[in-house]
Amino acid sequence: MAEQNWVFNAEDNKWEDKGGEIVVQTPKRRPREVTKTKRNVKRGKDAQQKIAGYCSCGRPEGGYRQEPAYCSRYCYLFENTVAEGYKQKTLYECWRGTGKYSYNPPYPKLTVQCAWCNEDFQLGRSQSDDNKAYCSNHCMRQATRSAIGTSARVGSKKIGDRVRIMRILRWFKDRPLTSKEISEYWNEWFKNTSCSYHKAANLCKILAAKGMVRYVEDGRRRTYVATDFTTPLKDLFGEEEIINNR
Repeated sequence: MAEQNWVFNAEDNKWEDKGGEIVVQTPKRRPREVTKTKRNVKRGKDAQQKIAGYCSCGRPEGGYRQEPAYCSRYCYLFENTVAEGYKQKTLYECWRGTGKYSYNPPYPKLTVQCAWCNEDFQLGRSQSDDNKAYCSNHCMRQATRSAIGTSARVGSKKIGDRVRIMRILRWFKDRPLTSKEISEYWNEWFKNTSCSYHKAANLCKILAAKGMVRYVEDGRRRTYVATDFTTPLKDLFGEEEIINNR
């Protein structure tokens, strides 16, 4: 077979030989790739967090007295604590939908601080310990102890009363409270005891003399704010031997 010399005609997009024979041959084109546009789906607020009267975990709200919108201290910390390595994403948002088939996995235990000694302990979601504020029974008894031989008239000598005042003032770090507001939070948070605004004012006066509380004059009313938010209450009030649960 004789060798043929082919010439490409750019105008007709065809190959032809020098003898005039035309050979139709179109260049191969790369097939068009079908690409799907990616949608930026933003995960909004969990539907369970929108149910009125219920916590996001499904339990009725109101179990956590400091924040009535939650059922327990566990859920409040779980939904409001920023996860490590993130600026705004909470522990709940990192946990939601990460289980098998995009279900929620078992609830993890949280590391929290004891309200008395500031030591870390594990807080679970079970109803027996989801509202725990103290790491042990010893810390709870020390934080709620009363001076031996005190009466109702000199109830300000009770260490437990002073601890409750400090816990309330430490919760509102940037907001000075009046004695009336302190008594209202006391009666709402601590159901096993009561406090009038006169009693709250007397307790704040004692704590101010020890340097734990300072006054803030706001016109005609006097407000109170804590001066120390980091020192453990155990170091401020000390510990004593408990006799007859007092």
